[in-house]
Amino acid sequence: MVVQFSLEPEVRENLLSECSGLSGLVEWLDSIDRRPGLSELAEHLVGNDFNAAALKECIGYADEGYQRNIIKKTEFYELVAICWTPGQETPIHDHVGSDCAFLIAEGVSTETIYELNDEGLAVPTEVRTYQAGEVCAAEE
Repeated sequence: MVVQFSLEPEVRENLLSECSGLSGLVEWLDSIDRRPGLSELAEHLVGNDFNAAALKECIGYADEGYQRNIIKKTEFYELVAICWTPGQETPIHDHVGSDCAFLIAEGVSTETIYELNDEGLAVPTEVRTYQAGEVCAAEE
């Protein structure tokens, strides 16, 4: 189950004032009049210093499933802090038609990659683990 929550404008502004890495990312995203590509997203996420403490004050966690904390959404991008507690999972899904890049701000994330077999069933083919500070920007 997913819980979706949008930050109120004043909460977002407070967060951006406390987190220069995040505010720089938003400024860049707002400056382009198109959807950014994966390589550009990765370039702006790698080495970016996010203030995890400030972020944690503005976001929440779901009791079950996970929570999508929408920081900002425009016609070209959606910036979301996705939060899981240990043991929580996301249903199998893909990102066809979108460019998805993420940075692990805190903790560890495990991703299972699936491919369809001859019967059209999703079967696991790879498990990836991401540590705090790591970025993933892949077409999958």
